[in-house]
Amino acid sequence: MRKYIEEPDAPRYTASKPRGRPTTGPWYEQIKAIIEADKTAPRKQRHTAKRIFERLAESGYEGSDRSVRQIVAEIKNKPAASACVPLLFDPGKDAQVDFGESYADIGGERIKLHGFEMRLNFSRKKFVMFFRSTEKESFLEGHVRAFQYFAGVVERLSYDNLSAAVAQVGKGKERSLTKEFKELKGYYAFKTNFCKPGLDGAHEKGGVENGVGFARRNWMVPVPQFDSIDELNAYVLTKCQADDTRTVEGQHQTIAEAFSVDQAHLLPLPARPFDPAVQQPASVDSYCTVALKCNHYSVPAQYVGKILTIRSYSNRVEITTGLEKIAEHQRSFGKDEYILRPEHYLDLLERRPNAVPYARPLIQYEWPPGYWDFYQKLVERFGPSQAGRDFISILRCHVKYGAAAVCVALEEANKLNAANANFIIAAIDRQRFQAIPAEPIDLSNHPELLTHSVEMLPKPSQYSALM
Repeated sequence: MRKYIEEPDAPRYTASKPRGRPTTGPWYEQIKAIIEADKTAPRKQRHTAKRIFERLAESGYEGSDRSVRQIVAEIKNKPAASACVPLLFDPGKDAQVDFGESYADIGGERIKLHGFEMRLNFSRKKFVMFFRSTEKESFLEGHVRAFQYFAGVVERLSYDNLSAAVAQVGKGKERSLTKEFKELKGYYAFKTNFCKPGLDGAHEKGGVENGVGFARRNWMVPVPQFDSIDELNAYVLTKCQADDTRTVEGQHQTIAEAFSVDQAHLLPLPARPFDPAVQQPASVDSYCTVALKCNHYSVPAQYVGKILTIRSYSNRVEITTGLEKIAEHQRSFGKDEYILRPEHYLDLLERRPNAVPYARPLIQYEWPPGYWDFYQKLVERFGPSQAGRDFISILRCHVKYGAAAVCVALEEANKLNAANANFIIAAIDRQRFQAIPAEPIDLSNHPELLTHSVEMLPKPSQYSALM
């Protein structure tokens, strides 16, 4: 030290090689590989230093998260520091709602999803559910599911100016609400608070915005893979439940402990949950479909030209006469798609059997293997007209009795070279008869029936005589 006081420009010590990292050194390349792989991941679903630390810990890393943060900052060439301000809220009084974008691989296809989050301000307990859109149907259902999850309703909810809730932004806090959101608000009797439009209002609900980012960074990184959105939401719900054991920075209770206080102050739920459907009238066109959001959904042919009611949900579409449901479809989020149920067109095709091989409702439907092959055999034997009518009869059996029964009947018909609809119908009837239990009925508890006898007419002996 004296040398540098007396001579400030004295040469500094330079290590001949970088200081070793006995704990983090073996993990450096793995951290670097994770960061490199993030370059092809969605921007908001890339690993944070905390998430990298968690993944390393799962693989056996025993060092501190601070060391991982330093390496990550080194690789990314940015400081590894953050700060936050703790806030205090009264129990049961307030919650915040927002949507956040995320990506997931569903059925092998990467799709953009929108995570609905409701976060209780006092306990920090959250509910997260992913939807295909931020439209009214998803917005309404998110509330219904969240209230059921919390087993109660907070007094006031804070939002930004989502189009699903706000029809028009007025001066200050004045807002004109959408019809559906007013109905939801009245049903659950909560108050609303809307933030200032734009970036100026972002800090007014920073809790839920940070919560959306927390869920995305911790539960959606790396990009999750599931067969369906329902499976993804089941996974996310377990994460919400597991999050209850966490203690938020600046708090002295876990989320679960704080929620037990929160829940005692929540408003009670109504006897039945709110129906989160959005209704609109629609006219049935000549193709037996009604239009919703640039897509077409089929109804039975007898409703062509009539006005029906569409009840759309976040994942399905119901079509009613106002009193009776006549069709239901899985909702599509594509454009100019035709979602058609074959049974809606069978009556029409029976009158136009030559159209069977070109009918869109039949072609785009995924029939079990062997259906169209059997149709070709019918054509070879009877010609296209009779083959079309026979094939429609077989498809009616599919609708009524299911694919399993029809497939067994088709297999039997192919073995016997019996290509006709009557054979298929008889074979299915035989299956149904064989499925009826043949055990004798115990009449010990019904002595009044013991005095009766049953005789088959005509008798089997008469059939033998006829032969």
